[in-house]
Amino acid sequence: METIYRDLFLRDLKKFQIEDHFYPVGGAANHGLFYLIARCFGEFDIRHVLELGAGQTSILLSQINAVKGDKTTIRTVEHDPAWAGHVQQKVSQGIHVAKLVAKTIEGQTISHYQAGYFDETLKYDFVLIDGPPAYSHDTRMNRVGALEIHDHLADDFIVIIDDAERPGEDALVGMLRRALKRRGVAFQETALLAGKRQHVFCGGAYARAAYF
Repeated sequence: METIYRDLFLRDLKKFQIEDHFYPVGGAANHGLFYLIARCFGEFDIRHVLELGAGQTSILLSQINAVKGDKTTIRTVEHDPAWAGHVQQKVSQGIHVAKLVAKTIEGQTISHYQAGYFDETLKYDFVLIDGPPAYSHDTRMNRVGALEIHDHLADDFIVIIDDAERPGEDALVGMLRRALKRRGVAFQETALLAGKRQHVFCGGAYARAAYF
């Protein structure tokens, strides 16, 4: 499937007239995630983006936004100041540096971004969860902190949880599903499985993203 998503992604890049200079290797985004982002922006009029974790996807978001006339506000959050500075040189949106602090989410003690990492006055219609680091035994549950955004979603929304094959991200999938149901939010969900796994929640006018 990774090869298929690569071909689809390259087709979308050509449509956007963006050069393929991305590196979907190692811990970076895979072609499945690149495809999903490009298709969402190709089909929906996305207004407010929250991206947790800076990297290759930040560059893609910035370049697509430029092609579409910079109509989207993008808030990229990163805990590492040095990495944030590196990515900042490649993107137009500001990189918001937020240190990691101890939090407790549904009984899980984690390290997550300090308060203020997202704009509470906005309703986000596109959320990408790929941070903070959660690849070791001690950090594996860190991303469940993103549960905090569930009541800051727009009526039309897409939430993408990257690395959903891992136990911490899988736990976040369950937590977010339960939170949306408690609020009575109508939503669809799906998963893309290629080099990595992305779990997608979507609702309102964006609900058809479940069939991407």
